[in-house]
Amino acid sequence: MSIIENISKQLVFNNSEVCPGGEETIKKIFERTPIQLPADYYEFLSCISGTGNIGSIEFEIESDDEDIGNIPICLWSANRALSMQNEFAHSMKENFISKVWFIGDDLGDMVYFYGYGNDGFGVYFVDAGSLGFEYAYKIADTLTDFLVNGAGIDVIESL
Repeated sequence: MSIIENISKQLVFNNSEVCPGGEETIKKIFERTPIQLPADYYEFLSCISGTGNIGSIEFEIESDDEDIGNIPICLWSANRALSMQNEFAHSMKENFISKVWFIGDDLGDMVYFYGYGNDGFGVYFVDAGSLGFEYAYKIADTLTDFLVNGAGIDVIESL
């Protein structure tokens, strides 16, 4: 089951942003990541990391609350994920950085990452200015749970 072909109905995205490929770059992630990433993440990357990708794929949580509006979720291609790891490197946060792999953002201050946080391994969401597990919210155990099953969408909507 391909994640990209089974996206939750709660999420909207532009199918033209799907660019299969990028296997060589994905291998670099496998070699560089400080943690073991799940197979579904690599499978997802292979759907969005090919030639022609703008660096990410943007999803939106469609909210019924007019005060909130739609909530963007920008998940990075393999090339952009590799380049963005350095954006968050800081000697004061080395203990945190050594236990995570950043995978996207909300086009603002919040970042998504895989890591071993206070609630175990999974996909988390945290303010980029407050990098630390004590500030992070667990969204789901896997990207499939999040993007296909809709796990954690309620957590994002509540923040």
